[in-house]
Amino acid sequence: MKTLLYRSDAVALLPFSALADICVRSARKNRTLGITGFLVEHEGTFLQILEGESDAVLALFERIEADTRHTNVTVTLCHDSGPDRSFGFWAMNVGPLDDPSFWTGDFAGLRRAGEFRSRSRDPDVALAVLRRAYEFAVTLAGKNEVIANFIRGGHP
Repeated sequence: MKTLLYRSDAVALLPFSALADICVRSARKNRTLGITGFLVEHEGTFLQILEGESDAVLALFERIEADTRHTNVTVTLCHDSGPDRSFGFWAMNVGPLDDPSFWTGDFAGLRRAGEFRSRSRDPDVALAVLRRAYEFAVTLAGKNEVIANFIRGGHP
């Protein structure tokens, strides 16, 4: 299993509805490829993690990297992991970072766009943001039918 985390900068800010649409289309494709993933966007900075069979993840990342809606695409983490997925609940989903409770504790300083953009280059910070947003989204999944439609596996 391959785990790949990247960050990038949006060419133009996208509304949440456009991000959700991207995730719906990606979830359909990822299901057939055996890939799971999670995406967050904050003030034009994207963080995304992908998990799956190595060739499938790397081929998908090549397509993502060529997408003209973002620039400065940088892999911050890429490794072979064990058989278990850390982000296996969805084939793909996007986690909005608009809940004020997200930006507390260690994440309080990241709310400013410049700070988020800068510090998200650090793989530990990027992974921590994705994990926190993922856990929040998983909690909501049982309460929201739209989110539940993205589910691939069982509750982590």
